Amino acid sequence: MLSSTTIYFNKKNEEVARITFDENDVPGWCIKSKTEPGFKRKFAAQREACAVWLREFDPETGKLHAKSHRKELSNAY
Repeated sequence: MLSSTTIYFNKKNEEVARITFDENDVPGWCIKSKTEPGFKRKFAAQREACAVWLREFDPETGKLHAKSHRKELSNAY
């Protein structure tokens, strides 16, 4: 399968995460954050994984937002 990788950088031009296609176990798109290596969710579409990254992770550190912040964001939609 032909796929691409999306790489996210912070303001210091440091790589904080990648969205990649993983063919192991159940194939799908996954978020590989430098500071959240335990995040193991897979997505059917690359754009879905990118949307979760933008909504639930801090773009400067690559860390997941606090649960209270994620709840506020989900209520906004």
